[in-house]
Amino acid sequence: MKGHIYKYSWETAKYENELKEYQESKKENIKCKEAIEEAIKTHFDGMHLDTSCVQDIFSEFGYDRTMWVLAATVKNKSFDGRFSNINKGWARTIIPSHFDKYEFDEYAVQSHPAVLNGFIDSVRAEYEALGLLTSEECLKDSYKEDYTNKLLILRPEILRDESRKPALQYFYAEDGFGCDPSKLGRKVFGTFLADGERTHFGRGDFIGIADTEKLPEWASKRLEAITTPKMNIRVFQINSEKDMKDLEFRDYGFTMSKGGVDPCIYQQVYGGIAYAQNLEELFMQCNTGKPPLGFCGHSMSVSDVVEICDGKDSGFYFVDSIGFRRLDDFDVSLTDKNDIMKVVILENDRSPYKAEIRRDIDAMQSVVGGLIEPVYFEENGDAICWCNEEFLLNDSAPNRVIGNTLIHGTCFICGDGYNDEGERDSCTLTDEQVNKYIQMFPQSVVEIAPEQDIGMTMICF
Repeated sequence: MKGHIYKYSWETAKYENELKEYQESKKENIKCKEAIEEAIKTHFDGMHLDTSCVQDIFSEFGYDRTMWVLAATVKNKSFDGRFSNINKGWARTIIPSHFDKYEFDEYAVQSHPAVLNGFIDSVRAEYEALGLLTSEECLKDSYKEDYTNKLLILRPEILRDESRKPALQYFYAEDGFGCDPSKLGRKVFGTFLADGERTHFGRGDFIGIADTEKLPEWASKRLEAITTPKMNIRVFQINSEKDMKDLEFRDYGFTMSKGGVDPCIYQQVYGGIAYAQNLEELFMQCNTGKPPLGFCGHSMSVSDVVEICDGKDSGFYFVDSIGFRRLDDFDVSLTDKNDIMKVVILENDRSPYKAEIRRDIDAMQSVVGGLIEPVYFEENGDAICWCNEEFLLNDSAPNRVIGNTLIHGTCFICGDGYNDEGERDSCTLTDEQVNKYIQMFPQSVVEIAPEQDIGMTMICF
């Protein structure tokens, strides 16, 4: 039975009014001790110990309790020379030095010390094979630093046994009073690097700040993706068929001389995330062949209008011949949004995001980087995933598991319905669907190098 381990003395439990927790934990420790004795009795043939029984003990009592009971046993019998110095040193890392050895009398394992020493060797080897991260992967003394917008390493014992993987120790801290060591609050809010789940921990739950020079490749890529500046934008361009005043590609001065910027002649060509830190950088990207995925229009030019959808600079901006002009009276409700559909874009190593793209084959192909292929995954058939039909041939990295398919490379989810002719066709997602799929597919799978993952090459969440 796995449960909470009380790692304080009887005196502390009495002082803190926690004697019930102390006694319950002690009962489980005694059960663990008895199970270890029975396992050794059953699996030792007089010459050799079948160490497969170690996993049975781990499965029943968990890593932490098993190691606590064994370390307590070594401390209780510290006088016994049949326990190796390595195991005695290991026990000191588990049991705080202020504990009196008599604290462990009732759950000290009574098996033959020489055989028990071998059992402990196997326990240590099994646990070390998990490859869990330690202070060696952290910056020196970084536990004293501010954690805001830093990649941290969780203490292994904070994770459940089934989640005790090095990939799940990486946690990107975003905010919370616990980030600042000088604040009274202890909560640190952020996301797991591996699966994108947002949660919080106490400041003391972390070993420290990860040394970025020691990160595995997948973690480096994902950290770079998290820290890349991004903007939530919409882009509007003039529909030449409605341009009766010849305003397309004309500067702000000319446009104002013809009556001003008229939202009625603009159509939306994109909405969503752009990986840029300002409008100037966005302009460069849209003119060097690296526009946002799903952008369907000409390269960003004079007369275009860009909306920054959130943040201190939110508003509408006219692309002028030099720089950008803020527009205070651009009525976006008058622009042409026909054939714009809401989708959820899923990129490798990035969080999913809502985008607004044109229901146009060029826009859809620009998202996946080539010819599109459908992946059906919803039983009710109201949504569909589109991916690159050659993803197994173009060396794309594994991305998300959609339905029963592991898709490689960028993909996106849109609605699946009927057009005016009664034919099945792609359509916009509802806001509820957008939120559903963002939560359903928070991060791409994690690829682990063979030497790091003990035989596995991928972790899917």
